[in-house]
Amino acid sequence: MSATNWSSIVTPETFLQIANNNSGGWFWTSMLFMIVAVMLISLLPFGFEAALLGAAFAGFMIGILSTYLGLVAWTWTLMYAGIIIFMILWIAYTRKD
Repeated sequence: MSATNWSSIVTPETFLQIANNNSGGWFWTSMLFMIVAVMLISLLPFGFEAALLGAAFAGFMIGILSTYLGLVAWTWTLMYAGIIIFMILWIAYTRKD
């Protein structure tokens, strides 16, 4: 593993990308997963469906920002969009109203 040349960092984007370079590209992806996991656990008192929808929505918004910064791949961001769509369909299917 090579040392980071801090004199070549001139923009905020390159500063954030250094963590990905030193971790094989997984640092910001794992941070996104951890944020969503903490939000999911924090929102569980409101019910599992609401917690999953809220955490997935927040993960999708943070993921879009991270993707446009070049920190997270679209695959991981769109996974949260898929969870949101699935949960909307699941709630519509299971409601007895």
